[in-house]
Amino acid sequence: MSAPKSYEKLTTITTATALSPTVYNPAVYYPESLANGAIGTGTSWTLADDFAVVSTKAKYVHSSGAGTATQAVTDLTRTGKSGARYDFTYTVSSPTGATVTMVITSAFASEDTAIAVTTAGTYTVRFTAATTPGAFVLSGTSAATAQTILDDLSLLEIVEEVDHRQVKRAVITVDTAAINFCVDGSTPTVTSGTHQGHLLNVGDVLTLNDITEIKLFRCINAVASNGAVVKVTYSFA
Repeated sequence: MSAPKSYEKLTTITTATALSPTVYNPAVYYPESLANGAIGTGTSWTLADDFAVVSTKAKYVHSSGAGTATQAVTDLTRTGKSGARYDFTYTVSSPTGATVTMVITSAFASEDTAIAVTTAGTYTVRFTAATTPGAFVLSGTSAATAQTILDDLSLLEIVEEVDHRQVKRAVITVDTAAINFCVDGSTPTVTSGTHQGHLLNVGDVLTLNDITEIKLFRCINAVASNGAVVKVTYSFA
């Protein structure tokens, strides 16, 4: 199997320009899965029974002794992935009264997963998704007078190690017009000025095999505003 690759193009190089960290250093998480994690007016959420939107937050107040906050599959920004691992991060405020027990239900998780809601603070809970993840549901129960408030909800799928690979190589080509470049953290400058850096002409190819050089690579138009274009292909193995 050939090594996986990624690509980017730099087109505005009138100042010293680096390669994109999001390409050469992949994210630990995939994009956000929840819509409207800030709750707001409750858009994208269905709050039932002892859960309600109060002051733009999801508030659980003991009445019937049970309540749910649900985001339907059709409202999620990313559908759950079978067996994937997730981090659920949330903020608890103003907990009072008896204990409220709350879980991420098995509608989305592989099993009911407890979350802490009795002490104010920000928490992250890691869990595994169900075989067929559905709606994201928080279910609370209580046996006596109690309340707790949830806000700033975030559900992020973890990029597993098989996908999270460090770049091993960057192949850089120059189109349209020449550039000056550095790979030691120095700032390259245009040729007509102090001419800091090495010259790469149109059609030249530079291969970097060291992640530090890839991170420290900077380039600039050799001639001010000459519209140079740099294309980069990264290899991860």
